[in-house]
Amino acid sequence: MISYSLHCLDIFDKGIEWVMNKMRISVVVCAVLALILFVQFELDDPRIRHHISGQPAEGQTVTIIQSSEDEYINRSGARQFTPEPKPPDRKYEVGEFQAGMNLLVYGQPDLERAGIYFKQFREIGMNSVTITFPFYQSGWQASEVSADAVMTPSLSSLDSLIKAAQREELSVMLRPTMDEQSLIATGHWRGQIQPGDPAAWFDSYQSLLLEYAELAEANEVSYFNIGTELNSMESYSDKWIELINAIRGRYSGDLIYSFNWDTVESVSSLNFVQHLDHVGIDAYFPLDAPDSADVEELSAAWEQWTVDLSKQLDHPSVIITEAGMIPVAGAHRTPYAWSMPDGVVDRQAQANYYSATFSALKPLSKGIYWWGVALDQEVDVETVDYSPLHGPAEDVIRKLLLKGEPTGWIVVP
Repeated sequence: MISYSLHCLDIFDKGIEWVMNKMRISVVVCAVLALILFVQFELDDPRIRHHISGQPAEGQTVTIIQSSEDEYINRSGARQFTPEPKPPDRKYEVGEFQAGMNLLVYGQPDLERAGIYFKQFREIGMNSVTITFPFYQSGWQASEVSADAVMTPSLSSLDSLIKAAQREELSVMLRPTMDEQSLIATGHWRGQIQPGDPAAWFDSYQSLLLEYAELAEANEVSYFNIGTELNSMESYSDKWIELINAIRGRYSGDLIYSFNWDTVESVSSLNFVQHLDHVGIDAYFPLDAPDSADVEELSAAWEQWTVDLSKQLDHPSVIITEAGMIPVAGAHRTPYAWSMPDGVVDRQAQANYYSATFSALKPLSKGIYWWGVALDQEVDVETVDYSPLHGPAEDVIRKLLLKGEPTGWIVVP
């Protein structure tokens, strides 16, 4: 009887063990099935699909926290994709109004830094950029101009710069400009050159410009600037017309010449002007206003000039190819001055100038290119130069050129 009972217990234990094994298998199977169903459900969520592909889903709102490595971290702490910021909505397209910046390039450019600037120009509402670079002559009476092997960017570097700007949807103006370092030694500037042989000078100048015109054509550059502030050479209209015709043989875009602010009264009397697609003005008009002038006072000071400008510039298209001032109190009285050693830094003064100047000149022109940003110079909140970036003047630009509030990452509280 006892052996029989033990036998029954043994059978019972084996039964229990068999049932437990079956239950374990069932639990594992159920867990696997549940995991498969969960993964399938998650993959059907467009936010997860876009996470895997590295792009946010359309209309998705995400909470993001910037890490020190420029990656992004979700609420659980897992690293996620770096989302592309939504492009800002610009108020103006190029055909409506050219809203641009001069990028001053000396030497072979840092293309990475240039790309950052182009992106920043785009993000603050600009649709255009002028690539300004130097050429040289040996003295104020020299009859030959040339590129400098060190300081003038190579054609291949300019080609890369143009392409980088166009990738950011910026229209490009190519602008070779005479550097003044060799002229300053004798107390002259580019507006005062007197070549010993003017015909030879124009031949040399034409040969130089045609290289850049061909580069502009190859890259579908929108605007080519054929001269800047060459006041003393502007009376040679026949030579300018010859130059314009030669360039049009190589380049199909628009041609512009930049006149200095103090020569606008004579622009309409120059025969070559009507052969240009646009008249450019470097608008450093001195504004008669106190150091502490606000936007209203600066706007009133602009009226001294704007009342006559539209009459003096008898051309269907006027573009402001330079405008700006350094962030120093009272710099609006000499906006062409690169430095004021005894001046007081006042970044709000620069911002006020930008606001008043835009309001004064936009109705008279088809574009404004601010001066300017030097590619080879670090720009930060402490820099005192013409650049409006990283200060109140940049905020003014955003308000003038962007639709609504500037956009960026999509964030929910």
